[in-house]
Amino acid sequence: MNFKLTLLVVLGIVFSNTTIVYSQNTTKVVITDVNNDVLKAKMENNASEFLTTLNTSFLNKSTPAINSKIIISDVSASLLSMWEMSPFRCYEADVIEKAIKRPQGGYEVRNIPVFMQEAAEDDQYQEIVLLFTDSGLIDNIYISMETNRYNQLISQGTDVTEFRRRQIILDFVENFKTAYNRKDISYLQSVFSEDALIITGKVVQVKSPDASSNLMNSAMVTYQKQTKAEYLNKLKSIFKNNSYINVKFDDIEIKRHKKYPDMYGVNMMQGWNTTNYSDVGYLLLVIDFADDDKPLIHVRTWQPEKVGSRTLSEDEKFKLENFNLNK
Repeated sequence: MNFKLTLLVVLGIVFSNTTIVYSQNTTKVVITDVNNDVLKAKMENNASEFLTTLNTSFLNKSTPAINSKIIISDVSASLLSMWEMSPFRCYEADVIEKAIKRPQGGYEVRNIPVFMQEAAEDDQYQEIVLLFTDSGLIDNIYISMETNRYNQLISQGTDVTEFRRRQIILDFVENFKTAYNRKDISYLQSVFSEDALIITGKVVQVKSPDASSNLMNSAMVTYQKQTKAEYLNKLKSIFKNNSYINVKFDDIEIKRHKKYPDMYGVNMMQGWNTTNYSDVGYLLLVIDFADDDKPLIHVRTWQPEKVGSRTLSEDEKFKLENFNLNK
């Protein structure tokens, strides 16, 4: 047996031509950092049953029927939306992770590895976050950002209040990202303010009749403003015409407004992949966290990563300070 095949067997995965066959369907979850033994056991049992159900459904090519006693009702609908986009399963037999206390109440367990069937080959291995209520029920499920970057952003909180706010911001960003993956128009409708400013950049070719001109066949970015209704109507069409959507956020940066402490600018690199189209660009969200339970996006901008062969410079990227906010 060569080294490559040995490694795949250890992971519980064997390749046969282009088909992936899994050798186990049970996932046992062990959770640390919960002081209440009864609650800890309940969270572990619920998470283990939840993931094992997904694994079994994945193997059987069936729709998961989640035990209603382990999950709040709203999550079942979100899960099925994600499943319709791409069936997924946890490929580890044992998951040992700590529970993180959430500022909004309850807990979250991160770093749960999953295999997304419909994702591009180089993007099939991802991680999810399971959220729990204070009583141990599964409260939500997100596709998570890269673990090291999450920890870095959390640690940049300068005091207890800022640390707590950063947890809420990243929680929101992960839920926002996952909403695209599950085609959740209702959620997206709820998080954009009614007068949200939405700006999208597009690369166009500039042609000059003068063959000696430096502008001949050069590229530039033009920008289009959209209302909330226009943006969401376009999204509905995209969701309808694409069986699979995967949105990724990388290189996330968080900045607090100097004048309005509840306003934050979140800059990130967005990877957009659908059945028919893909792109990479710079995304900015300006979010109002005056109500932690109901954050509102006032500004969303997207700019292409490259203009022709040139990468967009730092000075050209939209930032929080580019917008005059009046509350």
